[in-house]
Amino acid sequence: MKNRNYNTLPLFVVLILTCSAVLGTIAQTDDEPLQEKKKTLSPIWSLEFSPDGKTLAVGKYQWVELWDLETKEMIHVYEPHAGRVRCLKFSTDGKMLYAGGGQAAQSGEIRLWDVASEELIKTFEIHGDTIESIAISPDNAKLLTASMDEFSTVIDLEKLDENTPIDEQAKWLTQHVGRVLSTLYHPNGNYFVTGSEDKTLKVWNPEDYTVLVSFDGNDDSVYSLAYATQENLIISGSADNVVRSWRVTQNNGNTRGALARQYGGHRGPVYSVDCGVWNNQEVIVSGSADTSVIIWNIGSGNRVRTFNESTDAVYVVRISRDGTRVAAGSRDGKVRIWNIRNNRLTHEF
Repeated sequence: MKNRNYNTLPLFVVLILTCSAVLGTIAQTDDEPLQEKKKTLSPIWSLEFSPDGKTLAVGKYQWVELWDLETKEMIHVYEPHAGRVRCLKFSTDGKMLYAGGGQAAQSGEIRLWDVASEELIKTFEIHGDTIESIAISPDNAKLLTASMDEFSTVIDLEKLDENTPIDEQAKWLTQHVGRVLSTLYHPNGNYFVTGSEDKTLKVWNPEDYTVLVSFDGNDDSVYSLAYATQENLIISGSADNVVRSWRVTQNNGNTRGALARQYGGHRGPVYSVDCGVWNNQEVIVSGSADTSVIIWNIGSGNRVRTFNESTDAVYVVRISRDGTRVAAGSRDGKVRIWNIRNNRLTHEF
């Protein structure tokens, strides 16, 4: 078809042709299958392996996908969400999925989904800005949030009153002086941790919500937290390009903390960290704005693996429970999964 020369046509004809073209494009888009439309629409904001390691939840803009790792097919979609799905957590039995996010400068929400039926069970609207991270206590009784509105909350899931607003039931934590970006529960519930734009990690008493230790050894925002169970270390990823490990000791009612090690090698902010056991050694996985994914030996600080297949900033990394797979989600809209044993990219979707 030849190109139309709009300069030679009357204005009303140009408007009709233009509107027809736009409406045709919209109609064509609306006719596309849901999965086709969603292939390239969104960066990957969050990831989470299911407890049995068979599926991977992927957080995008306004929806969550669940992928079967054996067939490499998407099997469920959980929608709608108000905005970016910034964080994901499965219940310990894998039957429920918590998804946190919201709308920037407007609201922070958590949606609880039934994994198998795709049914929305409950929505928690609590913060005045997006929820960046959530953690669930080991006994599944409490939910910890971190939000861009500079607050964290602890929600007692076992004592929720349907007739009382959720923000009136939550315990508000106000000791940070910047946006709160990351959360973590100790595996035994001994304490919980929050990381902030104010460059600090704060270790909290889960009983009276007082700060036990405040770590201020970062040079920029603390984006992500993880826990190394064998080494008993808190792991953090920071905007200053550094991964750090921190040790907390509790004796006779006294709690102390110290920086254990720094892992320098990224050339951009470290957006995400995770921990796992591979080849009988505990390792850290980190993802960065420099597009790389690095696996570190916790004890020596040496690099074990480096994956460079991502073409844009890596927003989130996760290691499977059996230590065989590392998943990364990137700003380029791709999820990539590597087999650590043979250093091979096995999935890209």
